[in-house]
Amino acid sequence: MSFRKGVVRVIEEAKKLAEKYLDEKTYQHSERVARYTEQNRMIPEHLRERCIALAWIHDVWEDSDCGTAEILALDETRRLVKYMNYITHGKNEESYEDYIISIKNAQTIYPEVWWVKLADMKDHLSQRDTLTERLKNKYSKALAILL
Repeated sequence: MSFRKGVVRVIEEAKKLAEKYLDEKTYQHSERVARYTEQNRMIPEHLRERCIALAWIHDVWEDSDCGTAEILALDETRRLVKYMNYITHGKNEESYEDYIISIKNAQTIYPEVWWVKLADMKDHLSQRDTLTERLKNKYSKALAILL
């Protein structure tokens, strides 16, 4: 797959943010989500590059002290910040089910968020050593909403 030069920069910069802000376990998770996203041939070509960048940083706001300015610096269009607002689930905000419903409802506006959330769930569900029954139920219910 060949990416445009500017988009390669965005993907590489997103990867660097993940390296900078995420602990090793969460970084490895983001790396797998980015790989699943890149390999998913169902994602339209014109969305794939932004999806990969988002996959790298999808947990950065939730799991670190990275600020908005660093995300804004990645992307002049500011779309990544919009995506981050949808893909981030604040612990003191809506229920997890409401959060997933909001991603489903925004699917036509921000399909990148939907694709990355699917890859995120795929990774969580494939990690047998950390997949508890509670997490399995949580992600299975979420998939049923998204799909």
